[in-house]
Amino acid sequence: MTRVCLIWKELCPGVRRRNSRALIWVLAISLLTIGVAVSRSAAQDNEKENLNWRYYGNDPGNMRYQNVDQINPTNVSRLKPAWVFHTGVHDKDASMETTPIVLNGVMYLTSGDDDVFAVKAGTGTQIWAYHPTDLPPISKLPLCCGHNNRGVAAGGGRLYLARLDATLVALNQSTGQQLWKTTVDDWHNGYTMTIPPQYVNGLVIVGVSGGEYFIRGHVDAYNAKTGSRVWRFYTTDPNTFAGDSWKRGGGPVWQNPSFDLQLGMMYFSVGNTGPDINGVPRAGTNLYTACVVAVDIATGALRWYFQESHHDLWDYDATPPTMLFTLNGTPAIAHVGKTGYLFVLDRRTGTPLYNVIETPVPTEPAWQNPWPTQPVSTIESLAPHEVGPLPAGYTGAPQWTPPQETTYAIQPGDSGGTEWPPSAFSPRTNFIYHHARYAPTTFYTTPTNTSGGTFPGWGSITEDVPGVDYGLYGAVDSTTGKIVWKIKVSQALSGMTVGGDLVFFGDNSGLFYGVNALTGQILWTFNGLSIKGAGAPTAAPVVYMVDGREYVAMAFGGQPDSDTPLGDAMVAFALPTH
Repeated sequence: MTRVCLIWKELCPGVRRRNSRALIWVLAISLLTIGVAVSRSAAQDNEKENLNWRYYGNDPGNMRYQNVDQINPTNVSRLKPAWVFHTGVHDKDASMETTPIVLNGVMYLTSGDDDVFAVKAGTGTQIWAYHPTDLPPISKLPLCCGHNNRGVAAGGGRLYLARLDATLVALNQSTGQQLWKTTVDDWHNGYTMTIPPQYVNGLVIVGVSGGEYFIRGHVDAYNAKTGSRVWRFYTTDPNTFAGDSWKRGGGPVWQNPSFDLQLGMMYFSVGNTGPDINGVPRAGTNLYTACVVAVDIATGALRWYFQESHHDLWDYDATPPTMLFTLNGTPAIAHVGKTGYLFVLDRRTGTPLYNVIETPVPTEPAWQNPWPTQPVSTIESLAPHEVGPLPAGYTGAPQWTPPQETTYAIQPGDSGGTEWPPSAFSPRTNFIYHHARYAPTTFYTTPTNTSGGTFPGWGSITEDVPGVDYGLYGAVDSTTGKIVWKIKVSQALSGMTVGGDLVFFGDNSGLFYGVNALTGQILWTFNGLSIKGAGAPTAAPVVYMVDGREYVAMAFGGQPDSDTPLGDAMVAFALPTH
């Protein structure tokens, strides 16, 4: 009130004191009116605000974090579907694993059969669609685990699509018109692509799938304007494979890389060795399979690597995308793969920031050429590493027991302690959010079984143990290495995403959750199967804002190889407007 009086005295020096109280109230109301007008103007500015989801993981480090609070723990229970978009793709062998990107009010998403759709991110109205008419019959392509495409990258006014026929395509971002395409490798030789590409400094980065088809894996960089190849990094090192087995040694790279421009490094996770389960023809550590690898962005030259499973015999891919964050001032990288162990490394050197113990493991039978030690992280593990009670007729064995001529159930199994869906990180909590699986698998193989199983490069007979599996979602404090909270679900095959103080994820039954990121309290649950044509939420959600309204979007399409309900729906949730 003192400030009001000063203003009044300055403006009205001749006014008598007995009228001062009335004038003070008039001026106070005037100031309040001005304040309301300013607030209304700010609100109008906020109404125009857009927050993009520019990369697969929202930022170059794949943190999957959006700093926004319109939807928060106090109101998330009011979330409702704002719009639903159906791709119209009904392929019983296709997954809907897409993470859409959102740019300036437009969402770009993919189907499992390499279709691309541009829709208005505030309404779900289709703008254009790309359907690859030059794709070979999908039934002829060497696809291991269903038809899937995890999304596109954007840069320079173009979208970049890695197709199932191992072809990289550039599309006009505004129209969907194909601008160029280039062959990354020959699908006749077992190569395919399911990776969400990465765009950085005028380069498009992709990797190939096909670890079950005796490929030699590689990561490539292409000129974003022309499609010409700039560099290639091979993921099988001849010095770590017996004989010429490196030529068929697997090493697929099918997850989105992260990058650090200040360090000039690109980081990616590498899949299984070939043959997956049988180590007879490939003695050695089999680098760079089951590894996190850092390369130079400009040249593709190796900077460092960290292997999560030496001479892998269990299909323990380093599956989810790599994730970058800062830990106590140190540039860090986190990864948790099929071994179920969470590793946090200095991303400058690959040196563990939490101790990793090379632990002695079973080494019989010798014909499997098993490695005598395996890396075990001292960070608390969300994934169980022991087989629990089994049905009659099953015999359990410790993790790292080499598959052999006696059938043993092992946990994690070949579906992993953590599968492909991406993890997340919140700078607010310093928590790493990821899923885990309890899904023991039985393994059986013989010294002569260098193929076997379903695929040419599998090398074993593996079966899930029925009736015992479940999933977990949780948070690990990156500053202590301890589990903060965890939630048990029917099965976990969804990525996790943080929006402000909330984390979002789904489970195989069709449920989609909004959870307090700090405590793990479930605050909102939505049954995706209540939407006609929707399946299970087995992709990874995104959080964005269009015209000042916050949305959480998730693909509800399921996965055919996980017995989840299938569908073709992208659903965006928002708070009611009235």
